[in-house]
Amino acid sequence: MPDTLLLIVGTIASQSKLLIINDTLVYKLITVASNTDQGFKLTDYLKPSIELLIAIIGAIGLLWKYLAQKKKEFDEKVSEQKRGAYSEFLTNFTETAIQIMYDQEIKGIEADRQRMLARDKLLLFANDSVIKKYHEWVEYSDSKDSDIDKEVEIFGELLIEIRKDILGKSKVTKEEISNLNPFNRG
Repeated sequence: MPDTLLLIVGTIASQSKLLIINDTLVYKLITVASNTDQGFKLTDYLKPSIELLIAIIGAIGLLWKYLAQKKKEFDEKVSEQKRGAYSEFLTNFTETAIQIMYDQEIKGIEADRQRMLARDKLLLFANDSVIKKYHEWVEYSDSKDSDIDKEVEIFGELLIEIRKDILGKSKVTKEEISNLNPFNRG
């Protein structure tokens, strides 16, 4: 094996097109490996191996930092989209609630379009618990046995799930959020 390595090094060195600089890791590894007359010394391999290991660890560190930054940027974009979706949903809900409070008929293509687009954004950006709570609220309010107090309670739970999704957690209870619930205060 050392003879093969010497042959390769000799071939490479004889070519004027390819120069291996004496201070490179490749040169050190080739020189140490081809130096068979002195015998095998672990210390001769140790320094180039440590340099290579440091270079690999540095590259992995840079890659990890880059990927962490990209994930942070992605999470920020998703968070902005969620805020926009929830804001649009609550704005649309409040406008509809006001129209209902004043016995105005909710009609027209534009009103339907806004409501559907707000729900589409919820579908895209809301987490599973928000979607499940929204589903529970709609199913209950569409049922024959629906009670306005229970409907208000479920909507309050929906608002708490939205807060959890945006903020990561929420210590607010249904009772504490009830004054902000459009059903209760108008």
